[in-house]
Amino acid sequence: MIKAHLPIEENLVEQLEDALYEIVPHNWVLHFSHLKNNSFLEGYFDTSLDAEESIKELFHRLEILEIPELLISNLDQEDWINSYKKHFHPWSIGAFHWVPIWCKKSYVIPKGNFRLFLDPGMAFGTGNHETTKLCLEEIVQLNEKIPNNLKHNFLDIGCGSGILALTASILGFEEILAIDNDPLAIKVSQENAELNDNNKVNFKTDDLDTVTGTKRYNFVVANIQADILQKNAETLITLVNNDGVLILSGILSKECSELVLYFKATMKKLGIDSKIVAKEMNDWSLIRIQILNAN
Repeated sequence: MIKAHLPIEENLVEQLEDALYEIVPHNWVLHFSHLKNNSFLEGYFDTSLDAEESIKELFHRLEILEIPELLISNLDQEDWINSYKKHFHPWSIGAFHWVPIWCKKSYVIPKGNFRLFLDPGMAFGTGNHETTKLCLEEIVQLNEKIPNNLKHNFLDIGCGSGILALTASILGFEEILAIDNDPLAIKVSQENAELNDNNKVNFKTDDLDTVTGTKRYNFVVANIQADILQKNAETLITLVNNDGVLILSGILSKECSELVLYFKATMKKLGIDSKIVAKEMNDWSLIRIQILNAN
């Protein structure tokens, strides 16, 4: 196991963050030190060749031809485990707690509260990223407002570590389908389900176009890139039941207004009325669409 380290110039930080989001899952973590006022990229790989190939892919997305040289250091297994764990800590929204599995014995969950144990591995969806946090906040808040009889099905598109689908399951949502086109993400999701003795979620390696058809859901969550959301707008809308909710995330705040207008235009074309709310966290946004009169 090796650790790869690369200092990052300030003018590249925002572009790099966007590029990292586009290639999830990946092995990189972008750090910013407020104390030292500098940024650096850190990643853990089996070999230095793996790290070099990964950084080439990343900088190719930034259209930077000159690839910087990585600082490589060797790690033993214990160093790797500790480095991996230090980035993930327990956190909560209201009465729901997300707890790394290595904190299971040390983290006290108040009586009557909900909890989900996680080992995110290399899949996207630790809850640390704003896009995931926005979705989790929305799911927890919707759960407090809706009656149980409206929680009979739920679709998670781009499930990553399974955190959204498993959270919904613990809150009482039923008939949950969670898909991702990355087999590694599905493997991690299934392992997280086992950590929580949860066999209620159907995890499948699938693309968005495979879930189209006559089946509709009361709740659909799609935490994927904005361009993919826009490309599949009509499909996403028609997956939602009348009075159902479509939650869209993975959206940079600068892309949000344009995406809202696109979804409004698509629903007008389909003859569908809706109520749309947008939320923001740092540089990221979430769009919640309530379908009012689906045909």
